[in-house]
Amino acid sequence: MSLIPGGEEAGPLRAVMERLLLFRLPNQSLDIALTATAALVVIWSRFAFLADGPWEWDETLFARGILYFELAAHFPHPPGFPGWIAIGRLLTVLTGDPLMALQLASAAFSVAALWVLAALGRKVAPPPVAVAAALVVLAAPGPWLFAVRGFSSTAAAVLALGATAVAAGGLEGRRPTVFTLLLTASFLVRPNILPVLAVLWLGVAWGVRPRRRLLPGAVVGLAAVALAVGLMVRAEGSWSAFVAPFLSHSRRHFSRLASDLGGFADLGLVKGFGGAIPTFVLLLLAAVGVVVWARRAGRRGAWLWAAVLAVAVVQLVWMQNRTYCRYAVGVQMAVAPLVAGAAAAAPPAVACTGLLALAGWLGVGSMPLLEEQHTTQLAGWRAVRRAQEVAARSGSTVVVEPELHPFASYLWHLLERRGAGVPPRVLSPWDPGPWVGLEGSYLVATIHRPLYPGSLYGRELHFGGVSAALWPLTQQRFLEAWVIEGAPLPLQGWWPAERQASGRPFMWGGASAELLLPPLPEGTEIVVSLRPAPGPEPLVVELNGREMTRLDGEEGEARTRLEIPNAEAGAVSLLRFKRTRGYVPGHGDSRPLAVQLFELRAFGPTLPWGGAVAHPWQREALRVELEGAYDAEKFSEEREGVWLRPRARLLVPGGEGRLILRLRAPRPTPPRTVILVGGRKAAGPLELGPRPEEVEILVWPDDSEGGRVQIDIVSDTYVPANSGSEDERELGVVLSGVFFEPRGESP
Repeated sequence: MSLIPGGEEAGPLRAVMERLLLFRLPNQSLDIALTATAALVVIWSRFAFLADGPWEWDETLFARGILYFELAAHFPHPPGFPGWIAIGRLLTVLTGDPLMALQLASAAFSVAALWVLAALGRKVAPPPVAVAAALVVLAAPGPWLFAVRGFSSTAAAVLALGATAVAAGGLEGRRPTVFTLLLTASFLVRPNILPVLAVLWLGVAWGVRPRRRLLPGAVVGLAAVALAVGLMVRAEGSWSAFVAPFLSHSRRHFSRLASDLGGFADLGLVKGFGGAIPTFVLLLLAAVGVVVWARRAGRRGAWLWAAVLAVAVVQLVWMQNRTYCRYAVGVQMAVAPLVAGAAAAAPPAVACTGLLALAGWLGVGSMPLLEEQHTTQLAGWRAVRRAQEVAARSGSTVVVEPELHPFASYLWHLLERRGAGVPPRVLSPWDPGPWVGLEGSYLVATIHRPLYPGSLYGRELHFGGVSAALWPLTQQRFLEAWVIEGAPLPLQGWWPAERQASGRPFMWGGASAELLLPPLPEGTEIVVSLRPAPGPEPLVVELNGREMTRLDGEEGEARTRLEIPNAEAGAVSLLRFKRTRGYVPGHGDSRPLAVQLFELRAFGPTLPWGGAVAHPWQREALRVELEGAYDAEKFSEEREGVWLRPRARLLVPGGEGRLILRLRAPRPTPPRTVILVGGRKAAGPLELGPRPEEVEILVWPDDSEGGRVQIDIVSDTYVPANSGSEDERELGVVLSGVFFEPRGESP
């Protein structure tokens, strides 16, 4: 018995439902069950794994463009993607979140691809084989990973392949009009693929007779394009304002292609298929599929398939960023019907088994990548969100770099749309544009940590890291980011940070290097460790225009203390390093160097402090003394740390407040560790493991003597030599950082 409603009145519904059946089996009940199973698997794989926020700034450009279209500011970037923006705006009414709207739209188009690819595959292969081939491509890392993101690639590809399916089914009646309108929709969603769409339309249109049957689709399609362009021109204000972003974006885009290098394994097309081996197998099957298409569906159609794919691949390699996987999604999807044709040479049962095994293998490899993208936020996006949250609580301004500005602009506009207050934000002084200045407290969101000296009081958060498997499928940017509170802002005359052989960071400054310091409270002392570049002229250090100290040009490293006058407390300060000229070191280095800045710290009764303590120079900067420790070591993914002896002692500055020790114990068994403050037990016994843990200790007024607090860390003894190692040291636990928060509000 048929499970599809019958009767004359149900005729149209019956026809639609029959078209939705994928396997075309004689047993309709089995067909419905298998179709539902395949559909549910694809639906679950898409909608259950939507990415957690944007994973590239282009997604935020689209989402921000939905909130406020501004082509000149690249929201979105040229060519404007009017169809994709329109889809996003329609769905934003339901979601309230433009990025979520785009993700849902992309996922929905990816689900629809199952039917489109199966329909194309049926032209040259049994229906079950066509479905299995479609599942192979939909399980590959690229088509799956980017189906759940806010990009236009998937939607445009499915629309273009849908047009191809219409043409492959015959060009009688109104089918040429439907074909043209689907291609128009694909173009409006992603205008970048115009060369591919043009070849496809011309190839199909050549076979339409009489030619006037192309006229309705062409007229409506051109009218839709004209309307979209007119709306974008109106949004920009004039034709010149509309065209200017195209020119600037094109110059920048093509100038960067020369640096987007890589071999075969680095191509986005290859990485998106899961590597060189599956790519070779699938492309070989596709080549065979073209031959099968020529025999079973006509040579003209086979030549058109080959021509369209050739143009698409050429565009991927020579006109777009060839290593970016998301651009290759359309080509990867278009391979599915050809793979089905090649597989059709085998018995259907054998072909389906092989293809489903390949789909399962690709899916198992792709699943961890989707899970990571679904549960982890991109570091750049996390940093911007955290900066906004911290600044909103503290009343600070967020300083963002140009690369993070799209993320910040989208987040700020989204929050404003929801009626939430947002803190002020400005672009970093490193931005090529004019520096607008700052007056109050601020924090920095950056992906370029070497551009800034260390926080004045050691407050910074690091976000970063993706798995080694996911890294190749990203665009290798925004994967590490920092939020820095109390960061001195380089206004002019600085080069990015470097490191000495010991790992100690420093920055070189020129003859008039300037730093903007955040507002500091009364009683703050600034400690500067610096060295003049060797030369006869003296180095003058000025604070807010007043000379604070003068150093001989041939002097070595010096530690200078500066005090913020009470009258200037609570306001930003300008620290200037003045010298008549800089000195070129030679040996290939032509920079005119004047000052080498090592550390810049602020200390005061109401200021927090903290940082790494593995190296002596790190402890000196924090005024921390450590007894009973070995030399610094690197511990897996964690920053450097230092093994403590079974009994070690810290002397740190501070009074009443909260002390945090970052500890770990990479030992066979967890040690029992007790922490004493001023002789009293403050924490423990603790059982520390190999992963870093932050142990919080309360410090009372009686624990401080002469402005110093004594901390003893006592642990069970571990001697690696007793377990067969050559290491005869007596070890306790590893210390990597110390942080202190005074009682009361901190800046």
